Amino acid sequence: MAAFRSGLGMQAVLTALAALVLLAMPGIPSPPLYVSLAGFAMAGILLASANLSAYLKIFVSVYGIGYLLLAGTKTLAAMGALPPVIAALLPPAFAATGAVVFGGIVLAISYWKPIRDITLIADPYFANRDAPTKEIGLFRWFGRTEGQIGQRLVALSIFVNFADVALTLRFNFFYRDMYNTLQELNAEAFWYQITWIFIPLAVINIAIGMFDLFVDSSLHIRWRTWLTHSLYERWLGKGTHYRIPFTDVEADNPDQRIQQDVNAFIQQTASLSIRLLSQAAQLVSFIVILWTISRDFVLPFTDTVIPGFLVWLVIAYAVVGTWLTHVIGRPLIGLNFRQEQVEADFRFSLARDRIYSEQIALMRGERAEASRLATLFHAVIDNYVDIIFRRIKLIAFTFTYRQASAVFPLIVAAPSFFSKKITLGTLQQTSDAFSNVKGSLDFFVNSYITLASYRANTIRLGSFKRAMTKAEALSAAGYGLEQGNDTQGPVTARGLTLALPDGREIVRADQLALPKGAATLVAGPSGSGKSTLFRAIAGIWPFGKGRIDVPAGQSALVLPQKPYLPLGTLRGAIAYPNTVDQVDDAAIREALVAAQLPQLADKLDEVDNWDRRLSGGEQQRLAIARALLAKPDWLFLDEATAALDEPSEAAIYRMLRQLLPGTTIVSIGHRSTLNALHDRRVEMQPESGLFTPRDARMPVPAE
Repeated sequence: MAAFRSGLGMQAVLTALAALVLLAMPGIPSPPLYVSLAGFAMAGILLASANLSAYLKIFVSVYGIGYLLLAGTKTLAAMGALPPVIAALLPPAFAATGAVVFGGIVLAISYWKPIRDITLIADPYFANRDAPTKEIGLFRWFGRTEGQIGQRLVALSIFVNFADVALTLRFNFFYRDMYNTLQELNAEAFWYQITWIFIPLAVINIAIGMFDLFVDSSLHIRWRTWLTHSLYERWLGKGTHYRIPFTDVEADNPDQRIQQDVNAFIQQTASLSIRLLSQAAQLVSFIVILWTISRDFVLPFTDTVIPGFLVWLVIAYAVVGTWLTHVIGRPLIGLNFRQEQVEADFRFSLARDRIYSEQIALMRGERAEASRLATLFHAVIDNYVDIIFRRIKLIAFTFTYRQASAVFPLIVAAPSFFSKKITLGTLQQTSDAFSNVKGSLDFFVNSYITLASYRANTIRLGSFKRAMTKAEALSAAGYGLEQGNDTQGPVTARGLTLALPDGREIVRADQLALPKGAATLVAGPSGSGKSTLFRAIAGIWPFGKGRIDVPAGQSALVLPQKPYLPLGTLRGAIAYPNTVDQVDDAAIREALVAAQLPQLADKLDEVDNWDRRLSGGEQQRLAIARALLAKPDWLFLDEATAALDEPSEAAIYRMLRQLLPGTTIVSIGHRSTLNALHDRRVEMQPESGLFTPRDARMPVPAE
């Protein structure tokens, strides 16, 4: 039933019926028997592909259609239903069998782990039911959903490549016929071949090449847009980006994974998979030609007949070349993976130096940074040198292999030509067929460097997706930490124990309540778990057990000590995490004035790197302005005013309580002056190796 739900079942029935019709056509010329039998095999392959990957299923379906088209057109040509000019351009009948073999190859490789790794990344795009991406006009009309458009573009690309293989086959026979006219000195036949065979084939070949580029580029743009958006939405959603470092999956530099690896993966997947399978179809087709030419091949200088000698020779030649290339080039997979890592580490360190340039300058840390960067860059160069020497070895072999391939078939077939057992056209056809078979077989040889890079990209993207899956699984419930919002009272913690990622427990709060309307100061020594408690209340800390309840339907805002200021306009930095169209300019200016930043009120449209332009105190006051705009029910300040002087800090707190009367403030701080600005003080006190929040008596302010 799965086959019929996917559409492959109906296609299998049609293919079997077509094969049956070809088999039962009495008195009418039809393709060879093997073409009909191949149809039944194709029907079986289609049925067996019901549960195949969404991406690979496209290939099987297309090659099933390819079989029907090739077998059908050859039948029509045999019946005389096609004009001779068109019939002359059709590929041989066995090309239909090649489509069947191709479908079988797709089904077989689907069980190979590297292929499964690829389809796990590729399938979500082709299986999605999202509306077509509005921003991209290319082929937007090609389907009702984005996934459907992707499927049809892949199918179209396969058809185009399949047509190119058929055209290559037809060119092979053209070369044979043209060189025979030269040997026979038949000018009329020569010009016929040029005018009515070569020129139409050349025009079609050019058109196919141009259209193939357009289709491939459109697929790349649409696929990359969807996958990039999907990954960064998932990465940023549900705190996944925050939890990834807590997983045991290596997923460094997510920015590189999303920006660079996605682009490379899509480009290589589309080109390599379609090219690989078109090479398989070309291989089958030209092996038949080589076998036909060398069916009764006599070994040079002997009387020994070896049926299909050229086929066995080219297979042995390519297999040896492939094996040697694999031995020489295999280390490139690990080296390429390592290169991506060390390059990313070096780039990330440079970016950090740019971000923290002021701190580095104040501490005179330039020499230490230069030494650290030199170490990281040496790792880049050392690994790249290893890649260079490995590639030199690989290129030395592949160049030698290619040069020998140019003359090898001529050397083998020349004795038969000089003894007049084959014509000049057959000699040329043999050389061309040998080159095409070898080219298909040593596709792996010529593409090893690309395949090595492709495998490394797939591994990195796969590990990134696994890391996100594990990070998503690090929900509070998954570690026994329950989150609830069924209370209308205070924020409460019952039976709460918080731990570090390594499992070491640091906070125990059996009965903690933060009442609505009472400003609470949470104090305690560094490392006592104050910030961890805030993170747990905010719902982003997964490690622990117990239960935290927050009032239902009430908003909360957490301001950390180091605010995040996104790149862009000042308006966008203040409005964050809302968009600029959600905040009124007049309200922004009022908030800036209240937060003691009146000098910024007329700079809302300026674009700058605000976390470098503004001082630490100004950044914290900007975050306070955000709170004024957001008007949350609960405001958690994690040392969010630590960069201010005490009078400014006191003024900010008084302003918050005046302008946000409905907001409950909960603060973390170390200054004694904060006591007078809060209604309650909770002290993180050590008990049995853990820290427990306890109500503490407010110290009387000194007069």
